[in-house]
Amino acid sequence: MCGFTGWVDLDPLNLQVLEKMTKTLERRGPDASGIFIRGKVALGHRRLKVIDSEGSSQPMISADGRYVLAYNGEIYNFGELRKELEALGRGFQTRGDTEVLLQALIVWGEVALEKVVGMFAFAFWDLNTETLLLARDHLGVKPLYVYRDERRILFGSEIRALLEHPACPCTINPNAIGLYLECQYIPSPHTIYQKIQKVPPATVLRYKNGSLDQRLFWTPSYFPKCEENAEEVLEKKLRESIRSMLIADVPLGAFVSGGIDSSLIAALMQQESRQKVEMFSIALNHGHGEQQHAKTVAEHLGARFHPFVVSATDLMETLQHGFDEPFADQAILPTLILSRETKKHVKVVLTGEGADEIFAGYSNYAKRLKDRAFANRLYRTPFPYFYPMLPTKLRKSRLCMASSRALSRRYSGVPKLFARETYPSVLTQDFLSFQENTIEMIAEGFFFECNSEEYLDKMLHIDTRLWLADDLLTKVDLATMTHSIEARVPYLDHRLVDFACALPTKLKMEGMNGKMILKNIAKKYLPAEIVHRPKWGFVMPLGDWLSKELKPWLTDALFNLEKRNIFNKKAIRQLREFPKKSDAMRLYSLLVLEIWFQRFANNHRF
Repeated sequence: MCGFTGWVDLDPLNLQVLEKMTKTLERRGPDASGIFIRGKVALGHRRLKVIDSEGSSQPMISADGRYVLAYNGEIYNFGELRKELEALGRGFQTRGDTEVLLQALIVWGEVALEKVVGMFAFAFWDLNTETLLLARDHLGVKPLYVYRDERRILFGSEIRALLEHPACPCTINPNAIGLYLECQYIPSPHTIYQKIQKVPPATVLRYKNGSLDQRLFWTPSYFPKCEENAEEVLEKKLRESIRSMLIADVPLGAFVSGGIDSSLIAALMQQESRQKVEMFSIALNHGHGEQQHAKTVAEHLGARFHPFVVSATDLMETLQHGFDEPFADQAILPTLILSRETKKHVKVVLTGEGADEIFAGYSNYAKRLKDRAFANRLYRTPFPYFYPMLPTKLRKSRLCMASSRALSRRYSGVPKLFARETYPSVLTQDFLSFQENTIEMIAEGFFFECNSEEYLDKMLHIDTRLWLADDLLTKVDLATMTHSIEARVPYLDHRLVDFACALPTKLKMEGMNGKMILKNIAKKYLPAEIVHRPKWGFVMPLGDWLSKELKPWLTDALFNLEKRNIFNKKAIRQLREFPKKSDAMRLYSLLVLEIWFQRFANNHRF
C-alpha cells in the first residue's frame, strides 16, 4: 500500500515542489520514498512495504527506460499474470506485483485493466509518445484525485498532495458542501474544491497533448441471472478471493465486528491460513454487545482476539486529524482508533466491507420494496403537483418523498442528514443559489446504468457506486492509511461481484431478511447466534457527547458557521437548542464541517 502524486506540465517546476507534494503522503507509505522527474513529467511515491520488501522500488522504470509507473494498491493475481507475461518473453527483475503491472501495461496497454484483479490507482507514463494513463480500481477501494487546466494535469492519492503545487487553485465548491449536508460525504466526481475531482471507480484517463479522454473499463452486470450451484460457486469464489489476499511478507489480521460479513471472512481466513488469525475489534466499553459477539467468533475459530475500547476523549483526538474533505460518517472514529491499535500487531488487515451492498444486507431495501406499490399508485395521481405545498415535516417523510418522484429518483442511498426539502428554510439565500446537483440526480444516473429491471438490483447498484465507493471505502482508506495499515476487501474482488450481481434477487432477500445466500454459507463455519442475529451497526453516543464533552466545540462551530453565511440565523438557533436525539448526526456533521473550515479555509465566507 502506498501513495503517489505528480504532474504532466508544460511549465514544469523544480524538484522541491515534487518533494513537498510527495512528503504529504508519508503516512500512506512510511517505509520508503522515490522521485522521478524528467522534462514535463514528474512522479513521487511513498511506499508501505508489504510484498517484496527488498525490491519493487517506485516509481518503477522499465528496463529500456521508456516507461515509468507509480502505483498504489495490490494486484492479487500478479502470479498468474507474471506467468502469462513470461510466456510472451517478458523478463522480471523483482518478485512483487509492481513490475507485473508495469509489464502488463507495456504489453497490453489499457487492455491490461481487463486482466488485472485487485485494488489499485496508478499513473503510467510513456516517454516516447508522451502519453499518461491514470486509472482507479473496479470498486474504488483506492482513491485518485486530479486537477487539470489548459497547461497541465496534476494527480495524487490525496487532495493535500495536489494543493502543494502552486498552480492548483483551492476555490471551495459550495455545491459539494450542499451534497455533503445531504449524505455526510461528497460523492464522485465532486470534491470540496471546484477544480479538483475524484476519479470515479473503474475509470481510466488517457492524457496526451493537453487532451483528456475518460472511460469506464468495467461495470457489473446483473443479467443474465444464474442460479445453478450458486451457493457452492459463491463460496469457492470467496475462498479464492481470501486466499489471494493472504499473500504478504508481513503479519496479517482481520477487523471483526461480530457481524456475519467480517466473521465469515475471519472463518475462511483461518481455514486458509497455517497460523492463528489475529482478530481486532472495538467497542464503546468492554463487554459491549458487538464486541462480545466478536469474542464468540474468535473463541469458535481459535483465533487470537484483540479487543479495544473507544471513548469521548478518543473522539476529540481523532476529530483533530483533519481530513482533506469534510467527512461525517461517525464510524470513521472507531475505525481510526482500531487502526491505531492494530498497527502495533500487524501491517495488513482483511475487512468485511461490500457484503451489504452486494447481497442486500440493509433493512432499507426491504422497506423501499414494500413502499414501491403504494408510491407508484400515488405518483400517478395529482399528488406530485401538491407535494411542494405540504408542510416540511410531511415532505421529509420517506413515503411522501417517494410518492412525489419517478422511480429512478426515489433511492439515493442512506437516509439524508438534511433533506433537500429543508434547504430553503435552513440555508441562506446566498448559499442556496450555489446549489445545483443533488444526490438523487447523481443516483439517477446509476439507476439507468444498471442493466437489470429489478428495483432491488438498481438499489444495490446505486449503493455500490455511491455509498460503498464514496463513504465506506473512503472511511476504511482514511482510517487505515492514517496509521499506515493496508486494508484488503475480499468481498470486492470484481469477479466475485460480477457473480453476485447476476444472482437472482430471491437468493439475496427473502421478506425483510437480506444476505440469504451468504448466511447459508456462514452456517457451515459460524455459531448460529452469529449468523441469525439482527444487524447491529456501530453507533456511538454522539448525542451524549455533543451535549457534554463536545458541547464547547459544538457551540463555537455553530457560531462560526452562521458567520460563514451557510445557515440562516433561525436554523442555527434551532440547532443550538438540540431538541431531538435525531439531531445528533446533523450536529456532528456541522462540527466536522467547521473543523475542516478552521483547518483549511478559516477566513472563508460565502
